[in-house]
Amino acid sequence: MRAARHDALADSVRRVQSRTGGQVLSAERVPFDGRDINRVKVVDERGRVRVYMDDPASRRPPRPTRGDDD
Repeated sequence: MRAARHDALADSVRRVQSRTGGQVLSAERVPFDGRDINRVKVVDERGRVRVYMDDPASRRPPRPTRGDDD
């Protein structure tokens, strides 16, 4: 079970990194709405820190926690 959680976190990191092209600063599993989701912090090409939430159980792409992803 622990390996599956690690794989899901690694998959989230890859998805966010390929979507944003940024450098991943950190990644962790956090409780949200009764389940665990992955929180990935990235520095974008402009030097801004963005935090993305990725639900491994969902097919939706990771989304930033606040602001526009411009």
